[in-house]
Amino acid sequence: MKKQLLLLGKVLFSCTLMVLLYWKIPVQDLHGLLASIDWRYFLPILVLLFLNTAASALKWQLFLLADGVQLPLSTLTSTYLIGSFYNLFLPSNIGGDSFRIYDIAKKSKCTVRSAASVFADRFSGFIALVILSLLSSILVAQQFGNLLFFFIPLAILLLLLAVLVALSKEKPVRIFLALTRLDRFPLLVNLTERFFLSFQAYGSNRRLLAQVMAISFAFQLSVITIVWLLALSLHAQVPFYYFSAFVPLITLMEALPISIFGLGLRDVGYVFFFSWTGMSELQTRSLALLFLGTTVSYSLIGGLVYLGRLCTAPAREQEIPQGQ
Repeated sequence: MKKQLLLLGKVLFSCTLMVLLYWKIPVQDLHGLLASIDWRYFLPILVLLFLNTAASALKWQLFLLADGVQLPLSTLTSTYLIGSFYNLFLPSNIGGDSFRIYDIAKKSKCTVRSAASVFADRFSGFIALVILSLLSSILVAQQFGNLLFFFIPLAILLLLLAVLVALSKEKPVRIFLALTRLDRFPLLVNLTERFFLSFQAYGSNRRLLAQVMAISFAFQLSVITIVWLLALSLHAQVPFYYFSAFVPLITLMEALPISIFGLGLRDVGYVFFFSWTGMSELQTRSLALLFLGTTVSYSLIGGLVYLGRLCTAPAREQEIPQGQ
């Protein structure tokens, strides 16, 4: 019952934000702007989306290999796509990670390693995001004469680094378990210790860290470029460094598990941040809706992949006895 009430609360939260943001915008004006979209920008956007999926699967594979789990890149790519489809129905824009953990745990027979790899994949992406935002925020803060634009990503980066230090040192986490008396549960303690072993495998491999961070920066720059291209398709001429500063912060807002698929939170982010760049209220809201439409459309590919997997599962199960 509590889960249903929590889900209902998140749906109401998202709906409330959407109504507050869009109810004053004339529908005909919104329709007119969206009807004038320059579709030539969508071919490079589609290419970047596919490249991002492949890059994400490759980074995930590198983490798993470092922890002794070998899975084909094609399997991880399909799981990634299906996870993005699950994001449409789960809280925040990282809800699909739970499916990724579940799906790979079935194949690797190790839930903790699967969870550690997904966490490391997501965490490395967050660090790359915030660093890109921090670098661009220097220009933005100077442009607006407001140091808040610099201190926000700086504070988030320091928080992420503190979490990273706690995981690498391990002792702070053990102290937390002791203070909260969670160390009374042997299963939780064992899972935590196994989680530490996975992170030790990642941290001791400098080549791995260099590779995954390079992929993370390339991925996040690509996401920023996609949003910039969407703005250009709406005829909004805004310098790229604004997108590099603001898109990471909006992405982090979406990750908060207080809405469904980031609805409402994402829109608030686009309206608040990009209104500083000179974009009109109509353009900022249209950009948020266009990003939502593009993301949903691409995520539906994951739904088709999942449907294909369900259809071929009986055939694969029949092949196993024959092979034996």
